[in-house]
Amino acid sequence: MLSNVNFAHLDTYLNKALYYYDLPGLAVHVGIGDRDYFSSLGWQNALTKSPLQRNHIFHMASVTKLFVSTSILQLWEKGLLDLDEKLIVYLPDFRMSDDRYRRITIRQLLSHTSGMPDVKDYHWDQPETDDGALLRYVLSPEVREAYLLFDPEEGKFAYSNIGYEILGAVIAAVSGKSFEDYVAENIFSPLGMDNSDLLTFRRNMDEVCAPHEKTKDNNFAIVKHFPYNRAHGPSSTLTSNLDDMAIWARAVLGKKILKPSTFDEAWKEHSIVPNNQERIGMAWFRREQKGYFLYGHEGTDDGFRASFWVCPELDVSITVCSNLSGAPVKRINREIFDRLLSD
Repeated sequence: MLSNVNFAHLDTYLNKALYYYDLPGLAVHVGIGDRDYFSSLGWQNALTKSPLQRNHIFHMASVTKLFVSTSILQLWEKGLLDLDEKLIVYLPDFRMSDDRYRRITIRQLLSHTSGMPDVKDYHWDQPETDDGALLRYVLSPEVREAYLLFDPEEGKFAYSNIGYEILGAVIAAVSGKSFEDYVAENIFSPLGMDNSDLLTFRRNMDEVCAPHEKTKDNNFAIVKHFPYNRAHGPSSTLTSNLDDMAIWARAVLGKKILKPSTFDEAWKEHSIVPNNQERIGMAWFRREQKGYFLYGHEGTDDGFRASFWVCPELDVSITVCSNLSGAPVKRINREIFDRLLSD
C-alpha cells in the first residue's frame, strides 16, 4: 500500500521541523517493508557545531523498556518464569512497607498496572556503575518504604520506572546474568545491534550526542549531568543509533526475536492510559491513527527525547530522536505517519 511513498517529501518537512521546533539535532528512520529512509539534521553538539551524523548515538531513555519486556518474555518462552506468578517468588528478599506488594505479579509490572509508584530521583549527578547497583536500588529504602497507589488487582494504569528496575532485577535473578549482559547476549548480539549498549559509562562519548536544554534566553546549553545511572538501567539507559533501531524495527515487524504468538501477547491491551486514551500492553503502548494500530514507546530524559513506533499492518516503523529536553518527537513521529499515508 505504501510502496510509492516519496521520501523526498519528508526531507522538506524534517528540515522545517528542525527549524521551527528549534532543535539542536533531529535523527529519523522510517522503514517501509525493505525500504529505508534515514535523516540526520542539525548538531551532535550545538555549542561546538559538530554536525549530527547517522552513526551518532542517542540516549533512548524509556524505549529501553521494550527490551526489558522482550527479555522477560524470552524467559517466559523458555519456561523459566511465569508471567502470572508473584514477584516475590523470583525476588524473595524484596520488601515494601505496603504489604500488598506480596500480590504483585510479573505481568502487572510489565503493564504498569501493579500500583507501584515512580522513581523520585535518578541521581544522574551520582551515577553508580558497579554490578550491584541495580539490586541495591530495588532493595533500597526508597522502594522498601514506598506504598502502592492502588490494589494490584484493580488493573489501573500508573506508569512506574520502579516497576521496570524491579523487572531488570528479576531478569538477572532468573538468568544468572546481569540485566545488561542478558540483553546484550540475547537481543543485541543475535540481531547484530552492534551500536547498542546499556552501559553508557564504557562508551566513547565522542560518538554520543550531547544532551541539550534551553536557557532562559532560549539558547542551547549542555545538560550538566548525562542521564546515566546503572541503578536505573532497566528503565532508561539504552543508547543506540538509527541503524540499530532499524534492525530492531525489522525484528519486531518480522516477529523474529520472540514467537509470533508472544508478540501478540505483548501487544494485548491490559489497561487504558488515562491522559491520552492509548492502551498499554506489556511495555508496548498502542495508539490508533488514521484507522491503523501502532505499537511503541516514548523516551524522555534530561537532554534527550526518543519516539519508536511500528505499524504491523502496513509493515512500517518510525524512529525519531532529538538531543534536547522536551523535543516534540512524538508529534513529529505522528506527523510522519500522516504524511506517509497522504502520499
